[in-house]
Amino acid sequence: MTFKLSASLLPLSYGIIAMGSFITTLFLACYLHFERVTKNHCKMYEFLPSISSTIGDFSPEMNVYRYGMALTSGLRLGTIYLNHHVSTEEKNNLLAQSNSGRKSFTSSSVLESVRRLGYLIPMSTVFDTIRVFSAGGWIYISSSEHLFSHQVGFVSYVIFSFLYMYTHCAVLYHTKIKFRAGFENQSVSSIIFKGNYSPKTQKDLFSFKWKAILGIAHFLLFVGSLKYFVDHTFYCVYLSYSKYSIFEWLLATTNILYDTLTYLDFDGLYFTLHREKKSSI
Repeated sequence: MTFKLSASLLPLSYGIIAMGSFITTLFLACYLHFERVTKNHCKMYEFLPSISSTIGDFSPEMNVYRYGMALTSGLRLGTIYLNHHVSTEEKNNLLAQSNSGRKSFTSSSVLESVRRLGYLIPMSTVFDTIRVFSAGGWIYISSSEHLFSHQVGFVSYVIFSFLYMYTHCAVLYHTKIKFRAGFENQSVSSIIFKGNYSPKTQKDLFSFKWKAILGIAHFLLFVGSLKYFVDHTFYCVYLSYSKYSIFEWLLATTNILYDTLTYLDFDGLYFTLHREKKSSI
């Protein structure tokens, strides 16, 4: 008897648990401790707490969020390994098909992509791994426990998230998009912004398009958040804390959605469990 489990369940389960933890934690913080989680050094009214104050200081929201993130840690690490495995396999297939003459592109074009994938794949894996461990820095060390460590963890998470998104999208482009029939003369921007793809019949294209858009949004949100961070930290501009918090929550949401979309990349990939037959003596 063989047991099969779809690998797509890893990123899909992560997305459901992570988003559920965020929403539940925010609701509990606003319902139970609204005045305390929106309190800050400026002593002004704010309508939205930051992620740090929401998850870090009060129970039960702190416990709910940390428990949810503990549940997702194995799913994220498993997804990192599968991303590396799938990308390496796609790179090898690309080279094999080029050698067999089945690719319509020139051999030099394929070899150039294979060369780039040789460093893009390990870079993507390393960035994603650092990103996961950086998340532990701001999730399990609250700002009230050790502010510097919490801030280093969060900033590192944001920066390595962008680096991972960029390199991972580049890997997807070279392995699944660039040599796809009908896309020979299309630019990357036209594929991302002009194409309309079905998540059922064009999973690779749909995943690449929306991951690229989420990666761009992630970078723009981070840059935009800096203005309100400075306004709140140094000038106590009215509602700047809440506006910064909006950017912060949207940053977290883009990360979760990006990782969840990976379920499309694992289509047709399964974990199997079977018992080997022992030869009778």
